[in-house]
Amino acid sequence: MKKSNSKKYLFFILLVTFLASNLFSQLSLNGGLGTLNGFGVKKTFFGLNLGLEYPRSNQTTIYGRFSYYIPRNNEDSIKENVYSTTPPYSLIRNYIVSTGYLTLEGGTRSYLINGYDNGFSIYGGSTILVCVNNIKRKYEDWKYPENESDFENYGDTKGTILNLGVGLQGGLKYTFPSIGTFFCDLSGNYLIIRQASNGVVNESTNYPFNSAMLFTFNLGFRKDFY
Repeated sequence: MKKSNSKKYLFFILLVTFLASNLFSQLSLNGGLGTLNGFGVKKTFFGLNLGLEYPRSNQTTIYGRFSYYIPRNNEDSIKENVYSTTPPYSLIRNYIVSTGYLTLEGGTRSYLINGYDNGFSIYGGSTILVCVNNIKRKYEDWKYPENESDFENYGDTKGTILNLGVGLQGGLKYTFPSIGTFFCDLSGNYLIIRQASNGVVNESTNYPFNSAMLFTFNLGFRKDFY
């Protein structure tokens, strides 16, 4: 009985090892630089990305990519009324909005011409995007020495927006044998679900980077492991 169990365990270990080695021996690691633009938004966000790609064949792959975009400030200040229980009972404070993006993008790709492994190819496919906006209000300095503390609790200054989008992607790549692959691609995603964490980041004019359509451009290098 023990001998039979030992054989089963050995078979299971060999099977898992084979599947894992077969999977990871075909994975590709890629990284690079990228930009993000919201439709109708003048600001361009710059960032870094890191991803994986798994070829199901020389023509089709599954990919995933994580990107971080450096926060940027809105140039125009926004006015907000803050209140106190002592005179002066209300004041106007100015603030600017700062936001950054974290995105997780994945989907399928189809390669044409020379395929995934060789030379020059074009590719495209569908995408799913999970996007998090980290948003912060930066208030201008002020001085009211008599009752400044009464105005300190004027509301939340930070928040997030969780977004889910779907879209399309297209790109170009060139593979150098035994070296790796250089690529560039463009994605467009429409945000179908948007959930704000609090009133700071509600979908209003107080959030100047608000856009339901995001475009990302990426330029990078891919290394294949076979």
